[in-house]
Amino acid sequence: MNELKEFRRNTPAMTDNAATAAKARLMTAIHEPEAARKSATSGARRFGWRIAVAAALALVVGGTVVTLRDQQGMATVASVAELGERAAGAAESDPTPAPGPAQWLYTKELQLDGVEADVDRDRHATWERWTSVDGKRSAWYQGGKLMFQGSAVFDPAELAKAPVTPAGVIARIKAAILDEDRRGPQELNGHVPPQILFMEINQLIAEQWLAPEVRAALFRALPTIKGITMTEDVPVADGRRGVAFSLDNDGARQSLVLDPQTFRYLGTNSTRLQDRTHERADGSKETFKAGTVSLTAQLEAAIVNQPGQRS
Repeated sequence: MNELKEFRRNTPAMTDNAATAAKARLMTAIHEPEAARKSATSGARRFGWRIAVAAALALVVGGTVVTLRDQQGMATVASVAELGERAAGAAESDPTPAPGPAQWLYTKELQLDGVEADVDRDRHATWERWTSVDGKRSAWYQGGKLMFQGSAVFDPAELAKAPVTPAGVIARIKAAILDEDRRGPQELNGHVPPQILFMEINQLIAEQWLAPEVRAALFRALPTIKGITMTEDVPVADGRRGVAFSLDNDGARQSLVLDPQTFRYLGTNSTRLQDRTHERADGSKETFKAGTVSLTAQLEAAIVNQPGQRS
């Protein structure tokens, strides 16, 4: 199954430039196992894929100067469990006031796509998105016009229902995924693979406002997912490096990267561990070699009063 072909097929008015820029965003999905990719592209709503469509339409290629940022030394973290606990503690102590129910989360992300770990910093893209605090709508600019769609993100109110516990939020996310699967391709057979669960949690943390106790519960839950490990000194797209929750699957390593001092979200790192060949939409083939990387970095995140605002 060719992900870019499916992406083009399901996205109206997708230009070649937008598709090329979206390739970095799609690398994560390309690295998913066959079952997850089929589930994502065979008609189900798949939370992450609908967000990817909106993101691709919002891409602005070029025009961004990538500056490598200086960072202080990394905090010592002994295990993935400690990483989860320290990230949870940082979330719980976040002094940011809770937004109002009618407000929106604005995020700006940088993407970089490279080959064989040699990142080409001319092949970068930035995109912006607004997601309503209630999780029901998302917005982005296309051709200078603000576009809207129903949000692809899990309802944050469901996750915030008391009691909020790591096991509880995981159970609610799994239930939502399986409910969607029953109404769609019905390919999961009642079981949510770790890679799909990790993808959903990653997108929730990156793209949705979450109450501090929910974010903390998600961080404490990550170490309990089978296969999740800790990786140190992981780069994101703007040159910062952090400590990551990582999952190796199907010849690739997916990482959710946090600041090594504050444990705030930095971005993602997707690295191929083995060669893999995929077919393009035109029938030609492309091989992603071991070491191929796709990076993102969250450049801005702010609560605003309406979509289109940036501060």
